[in-house]
Amino acid sequence: MRTFCTIITHNYIPYAKTLHRSLVQFNKEEKLVVLIVDGDTPIEAEPGISYLRINDIYNTPKADIIYNKYAQQDPDALRWGLKPVLLSYLLTKGYSKIIFADCDLYFFNPYEFLFQELDTHAVLLTPGSTTRSPQVHEEEFLSGYKYGQFNAGFAGVTVNAQPMLNWWADCCAYRVETNFNDGLFVDQKYLDAAPVLFDNVGIVRHKGCNIAFWNQHENKRVLKGSEVWINGEFPVIFIHFTNKYIPELLNGNDPLIYPYFLAYEKTFNESGSTLKEFIPGLPEYKEPNVLLRIKRKLLIRTRIKRWLFRLSQQ
Repeated sequence: MRTFCTIITHNYIPYAKTLHRSLVQFNKEEKLVVLIVDGDTPIEAEPGISYLRINDIYNTPKADIIYNKYAQQDPDALRWGLKPVLLSYLLTKGYSKIIFADCDLYFFNPYEFLFQELDTHAVLLTPGSTTRSPQVHEEEFLSGYKYGQFNAGFAGVTVNAQPMLNWWADCCAYRVETNFNDGLFVDQKYLDAAPVLFDNVGIVRHKGCNIAFWNQHENKRVLKGSEVWINGEFPVIFIHFTNKYIPELLNGNDPLIYPYFLAYEKTFNESGSTLKEFIPGLPEYKEPNVLLRIKRKLLIRTRIKRWLFRLSQQ
């Protein structure tokens, strides 16, 4: 038995519905378990979606520590810290394969291969795929070392993942915060150690997974007909529509992904809410003005200079 899961506050139910609707495009039987970390407002049932409350998982190891530590002072830390707890809880309920997905992910192509990866791996992580070269884009290069090499918006597990999940929960019970001096970035940076500490940690090598603003240089968008392929080789599987990424798309900074955003927004707006309710001042799409076009040309020239510099050092 398998499922997807996510963690939200009550007002983010439209995000969970949108995520699920993207999944059932490719598997009508796909299930989504949603943990809601606040309130007790009744929720209208929807086929394929199950809702949990904190009380349901409270007796899972470390759940009480994480809840009592973060519930009042940092609701975001609570949601992030409960990821390994929720995954552990679901494993005890008979699920043999589980994929955690942030609620702002949206799937555009079949994803069955991700569950197949869990046939041979106990844990499955997606790399952030920030640029590997400081000469290509220094800020993006450094971000991989500040925020972590993996993106915690996605994680797949099987029953053999319990040791890793227990460790991750211990880390989250210790500290879920952004503290670059101590090498911490919420729940995410801890994952850098997972492939070192545990066997059977798989890494998703499909470049069409977890497309986002942080991997524009490493995962190049290439148009093939009416579809975008990553590096000309991988179709887009799922995109991470964070609140930071959406304004960039609307400002024309990743133009080949913009039509995918329109599809996402259309589905979201069919959930009973509109995306504009969650992103105040959501701007309209803007064709690049003269200054933006000049800026992009300068960026291209800078990349060429860096490339020539690398050649001169060989």
